[in-house]
Amino acid sequence: MKKIITIVVAIIALFGFSGCHERPTYVNNYFQRQSVIEELSNDLEGQYSHMFIPVIYNASNEQLDYKSLWKGEFSEHGFPIIHYTFGGYENRTVTLQQVPVSWISFIIKDLHLAEAVKQLPDYDISIPYSFVSSGEKTEGVSNMGRIIYGDSSLPVTLNYGGEQHLVLFNFKCQSVSTFDADKRPITPGRIQLELESIIVDNVIVQKIDGYSGEEFLLSIINETNTVTK
Repeated sequence: MKKIITIVVAIIALFGFSGCHERPTYVNNYFQRQSVIEELSNDLEGQYSHMFIPVIYNASNEQLDYKSLWKGEFSEHGFPIIHYTFGGYENRTVTLQQVPVSWISFIIKDLHLAEAVKQLPDYDISIPYSFVSSGEKTEGVSNMGRIIYGDSSLPVTLNYGGEQHLVLFNFKCQSVSTFDADKRPITPGRIQLELESIIVDNVIVQKIDGYSGEEFLLSIINETNTVTK
């Protein structure tokens, strides 16, 4: 009996020592609360206007002269101005208004497709957004978070080569904006939209690779904040 008691005590001691070495993991679930998401989304909601910089190169590494093709207004520094809208809690998307999709034609290798895309009007492009914790240690004095922007696709119907085709432009948006939820209002930060691939009738016809000289990128710069609620 004494031997059994000794074994039990040893096991208890083992668990006791193990517990001493385990440190609790702190998880900031502040940005997972519905009330917080709703408040932050509605805080962002509104119409914004900022300058943006297009970066468009074809396979020959020739940059597009976007200023000669831009139909909208320019800033005092000579950059195009783009308008975009943040939806609130019920519609957590940011919509870039009147994006000149026809500019994509300059990097398309298929000449027939390129000619058809060149005739396209301007389109609105919507990008989903969400909130997460920044992971920074704040010692309880603030709630640091990040705005995460998701990927987006734009489907258009085009007639070229004697047939009608469904063309899908896939964009990626890897922009992240850090903010302090205890300091309002929060701002959307820099938004960078990059064309990733072109799909025609469910077949990838071109992957856009900036390393090989092809690139289509729209970068919205909003250091000077202009917001209409």
